[in-house]
Amino acid sequence: MNVGPWELTVILIIAILLVGPRRMVEIGRTIGRVTRQLRRFSNEFTSTLQAEVMATEHAATAGESPQDIIKSITEPFTGLQAELQATERETRQALENLIDSTAEPIQDELQAVERETRQALENAAQNDTNNDPTQEN
Repeated sequence: MNVGPWELTVILIIAILLVGPRRMVEIGRTIGRVTRQLRRFSNEFTSTLQAEVMATEHAATAGESPQDIIKSITEPFTGLQAELQATERETRQALENLIDSTAEPIQDELQAVERETRQALENAAQNDTNNDPTQEN
């Protein structure tokens, strides 16, 4: 992705401003947890694939039929697919919860800023009207 230290710093500052420093800790933990799960699944996948390649090589030298070799290769991956789908659902749910929990406070804060801005504009307009020398009292 070619992200340098300055770009990463800007991204972190924007993230802290959007979600706040307290939520950044929770976000970091969630990302770390998902990363660990993905790394574990990747390692399991690689080791299973290596074991199957070795078994296939051994079976080919032993004279097994191609159907038996294909069956022995595909069996371990049926459970892996279910695990990956479960991890995907968990990840999506965690991200949706994260988005839902951060969207409401940001929206509330934006509404408060909007109210303050309107009040300031009304006060400024009222001060201009009071200070206008062309109007008669």
